[in-house]
Amino acid sequence: MNTTPRRQTSLIRPERERIDPHHRQYHTHRRTQHEEEHYRPTLDRSAPTRRSVLRRGILAREDEEKHTIDEQIPFPTKSRRCDLWITFCYVVTCCCPPIILRSIGKKDKSAQFAYREKIGLVSVILCLMAFVGFLTFGFTQVVCPRPPLSFRIETLNSGYVIIHGWAYLLAAWKGHPPVPAWGNVTNPIYPPVNAGGRDASMLFQNINGKCYQIITPKSQTLSVGQPELPTYFPCRLFSNDIPDSATYGNHSGCHTSDAARSAFATMTSDGVPDAKGKFYKAGRIYYDWMDIYATDHLAVYNSNVLNLNLLKALPPSLFDVPPAGLIESILANTTLYGGQDLTHIVASHRTPNTQWAQEASCLMDIIKVGEIDTKSVGCIASDVVLYASLIVILGVILVKFALAVVFGWFLSWKLGNFKEGCSYRERMRREMEIENWTSGIYRPAEAIKPRKSPKRTLMPRTSRFTQPDTGSMHFNAIERPGSAMWKQSPRYQDSRALGQFGSTVGPISETGMRRPAGSENSRSFSSRRQSETSPPSRRTSVSSSSGLTSTSSLSCPYAISRHAVPQPKRDYMPFGFALAHTICLVTCYSEGEDGLRTTLDSIATTDYPNSHKLILVIADGIITGHGNAASTPDICVSMMRDFLVPPEEVQPCSYVAIADGTKRHNMAKIYAGFYKYDDATVDPSQQQQVSMITIAKCGAPEEASESKPGNRGKRDSQVILMSFLQKVMFDERMTMLEYEFFINIWRITGVSPDKYEIVLMVDADTKVYPDALSRLISCMVNDPEVSGLCGETKIGNKTDSWVSMIQVFEYYISHHQSKAFESIFGNVTCLPGCFCMYRIKAPKGSNGHWVPILANPDIIEHYSENVVDTLHKKNLLLLGEDRYLSTLMLRTFPRRKMLFVPQAVCKTVVPDSFAVLLSQRRRWINSTIHNLMELVFVRDLCGTFCFSMQFVVFMELVGTLALPAAISFTLYLIVLAIIGQPAVLSLILLALILGLPAVLIVMTSRKLVYVGWMLIYLFSLPIWNFVLPTYAYWHFDDFTWGETRKVEGETKDNHGDKSGEFDSSKITMKKWSEYERERKLRARMARPQRFQQFLDLPGDVASENDRSSSASTAVASRRVTSLQAAAVSTRQIATSPSSSHTGTLRASSSYRPSSSASIAQPTDDLEDRDSQDIGSWRQYSSLDYSQRVESVPLDPLPSLPDQGDDWTNVLESIDTVYQDSVTPSQPSPPPHGEDDDSIA
Repeated sequence: MNTTPRRQTSLIRPERERIDPHHRQYHTHRRTQHEEEHYRPTLDRSAPTRRSVLRRGILAREDEEKHTIDEQIPFPTKSRRCDLWITFCYVVTCCCPPIILRSIGKKDKSAQFAYREKIGLVSVILCLMAFVGFLTFGFTQVVCPRPPLSFRIETLNSGYVIIHGWAYLLAAWKGHPPVPAWGNVTNPIYPPVNAGGRDASMLFQNINGKCYQIITPKSQTLSVGQPELPTYFPCRLFSNDIPDSATYGNHSGCHTSDAARSAFATMTSDGVPDAKGKFYKAGRIYYDWMDIYATDHLAVYNSNVLNLNLLKALPPSLFDVPPAGLIESILANTTLYGGQDLTHIVASHRTPNTQWAQEASCLMDIIKVGEIDTKSVGCIASDVVLYASLIVILGVILVKFALAVVFGWFLSWKLGNFKEGCSYRERMRREMEIENWTSGIYRPAEAIKPRKSPKRTLMPRTSRFTQPDTGSMHFNAIERPGSAMWKQSPRYQDSRALGQFGSTVGPISETGMRRPAGSENSRSFSSRRQSETSPPSRRTSVSSSSGLTSTSSLSCPYAISRHAVPQPKRDYMPFGFALAHTICLVTCYSEGEDGLRTTLDSIATTDYPNSHKLILVIADGIITGHGNAASTPDICVSMMRDFLVPPEEVQPCSYVAIADGTKRHNMAKIYAGFYKYDDATVDPSQQQQVSMITIAKCGAPEEASESKPGNRGKRDSQVILMSFLQKVMFDERMTMLEYEFFINIWRITGVSPDKYEIVLMVDADTKVYPDALSRLISCMVNDPEVSGLCGETKIGNKTDSWVSMIQVFEYYISHHQSKAFESIFGNVTCLPGCFCMYRIKAPKGSNGHWVPILANPDIIEHYSENVVDTLHKKNLLLLGEDRYLSTLMLRTFPRRKMLFVPQAVCKTVVPDSFAVLLSQRRRWINSTIHNLMELVFVRDLCGTFCFSMQFVVFMELVGTLALPAAISFTLYLIVLAIIGQPAVLSLILLALILGLPAVLIVMTSRKLVYVGWMLIYLFSLPIWNFVLPTYAYWHFDDFTWGETRKVEGETKDNHGDKSGEFDSSKITMKKWSEYERERKLRARMARPQRFQQFLDLPGDVASENDRSSSASTAVASRRVTSLQAAAVSTRQIATSPSSSHTGTLRASSSYRPSSSASIAQPTDDLEDRDSQDIGSWRQYSSLDYSQRVESVPLDPLPSLPDQGDDWTNVLESIDTVYQDSVTPSQPSPPPHGEDDDSIA
């Protein structure tokens, strides 16, 4: 395989990328900034070697150390400066001083500021909803007011009179003053005047306006407006005929009085009143361009239609016009200007001493007869906004629908498929089985159906002459022992001889299931992954005469439980893919025995081999749930048997919890054993041997009197595992809890903790389908780019109440439309915490390199944030920790895949009372909003601009915030449609939004019953889109779990609040090698007569009693401390020039973080010590604890030989104590890969 570094999706070279505190992998880079060491991959077990730093130039000369530049950028200290957001929050709450806030229950400053932030967010949401409403209804009215009543000239009837291009309805008007010549007639449209349907513009001429300096009297002594010259034209009615200029002397029809002008202005502004006092607005007379082109006397100027023939009624003997002007040109040849648009002609006229633009404005005052039928700029802008919004919204809806259909038809059934059930009929039969399975969540666990072994390939895939690649394990079956990575001790082999796998695989002892041996997987990655996960014999840098124990002779350093499930052969693939060791994490709080039993039964009886799964239950404090007879930890421990240490002898261990103040120090007990079935829920013939560990957080001694001792939240439970995996992978200092966790995993499973690759996270009220675990792991194994998965969550209590019934379709559509659409792009934005899977580490390349995924320092650094002091952080970390973990995975690894696997199914119990639903959705809605805020700023998601996941996330954010306004507008549109004023486009869009899910059901699942559930959901839309969001927005500052989890004697409080100061001296952190040295010293002190043979003792000398709290062990520990102190003094006396390197071998180091430092950030003195520990995450990604355990020294080491820069690491230095010479190994090039998860 070609491993040459190549440019992939990024346009920036990884080695030139600026790593600042805002970089998504800043904390991962910090661990390797000061370390120049590279490493050999997992497959070459020699210790890492120091490599000279080479310039990336032509000569590749070695840089001098003095020229190296420290590019570390310190993390900026947090400042409470008055930024824009804080200022805005104080401005909108200026009327709420602290005294008022204290009176409403906001006692401390943090609660008061959270209230101010809530008001600020609510203000932003109200402004957003107002903007959406304005854009929907008000924008058109502002930029394009509703056009007045319009008429074509030929459609006017005799009830209207035209004045200056506007038609006035005078049929019912009785307001004209009496005229002696008319008799008693007060309406001019009737005889004898007969003005109906005619133009009366000449009766109301605009004089001395824009024509004041244009049309002037010939006589210098007269002016327009005087009795001799009252108007420009004769005051006559006209239709198609033009008033004769000879009739100008008759001024009886001229309405020049102030009363007449005032009455006309009232009619123009208010309308024409009828006999009942109702006003009728004037209507606009319009022409189209065909009307203009068809005549030779109509012209257009600035959208106004001018009748050029009316200029012939101007008495030439009385008035003058500008010479060579526009009016004179028109009078000279009307047909030259008629039938066209004069706007361009007037604008382009450049003759000196002419004022054509002013003359054109004058003509609009006196000969305007109507307007051209055009849209204004505002109306055009309104249409553009309307149709652009419609296209975007409709496009997103249709694209999501289309891609969801594509996913359902072509992709969903392939994910997690074991090459069975490929036909449509078989898939439908399986879906029917799942639907029947979800009907009752507390039913007994189903039997596991055996699967057929995959067929063996006919042709061999390798040759006996094929040589393995350097640093790889391809085609080398001899060097690939079992996946446990160590060879069992003779005692363990004797006691478990029947469980060992030979060439012919027999039954797995104590599991209750038989599996035939499978051949290698035909898929390229599975076979490659199998090769990568099985190591060759250890290649060290020492000579062959070294006395170190090789891999073939290594034994497990601890006493393995006699009930442990043995590891199968390396080619054991019951599902057609290489198996991966998996931890099944179950977090519990106040659940009862029924819920816990259901969850653990479903996991224990899954068809995934028990040799590769470990059940890990973490009880979040000593909590007694509402209606429970025992506390949750006691219930969990009661479901175990065959303990490594009797439960009554288990001692609590300290660790650093996720909290602020004194609560950062927490204690927990670790119970290791095997799952204990209940014959009433699982048939004895189906009961298998499944390893199980329970971590019960019990709290510090000073918490014993509190209501919930040890409770730190679900996120703390997850971080216990995640931080442990990071420290195992990076060989970092561990707390005593983590070291005990390490030992118990190894002893109960026979597998080193660094071999686990996958974590399944399940809530304690979730029941997993029997093959769900295998299908999820299948996706992980077959595609190394997948970092997270989730299955479909179905409801187990659909018909308990109307509250549970309205949630059925909501669950269905959120999976099969939203998550299906996101899976097309590999960016599922939310992996539900009740049922999801994450990859701990991912293989990199073909030479055995690993990349931390869930164990990534950047993931854990942000997820373990203990100082939660803003409303945004509290909603992310206290209410929506599950969704925030998905957000962190997308932000840190935007090019990896987060997928939805419909084949993997679980069922859960949803709230069946409205109070619990209200509390649950308050947490979900608020956490969704704040997580979408985080995702909006992730620029590396696929796509660009409107065609990107970032834009879809932005639309989801706006849509979520505007939900109350949206449902209000929807009801308003429905009301308008009922009363007969339908908004057609809006109704079409609404129909598509509400109707496409039904089409999706018919096209993908063919489960017509969900159409019925959809109708129930539609009737409950006001609850989903108005009641629940409004309640959630107003409770932005409520960080409790409310009615979701009831605890006996619990009072309402905000978890995460600070109390007291953290005393870091109570927690000691040491490296695994230091713990191992102390363990061996304790063992030697207990057996002083075997001092000379101690180094050759098997690892199981540290029996279960060695870690008990007996008096002999306590005495031995004190002797060990004295021995260490004496040894350190001896070393100082015998120090050689190179002895400064031994500073990394100190036996212990107290964890002393500053008050503002997070858990992953040690203090300066510890950081200095760590800078001498040669290693990086690359080195520790290839760490094999089973092959290093024999290298842990017994006594403090003497001075190391002076090797300069060629010594590799601490453990190899330990090896040199027992050797005569050291041969430095040649460094191998570092792994290269994508920009998203490799370190240049």
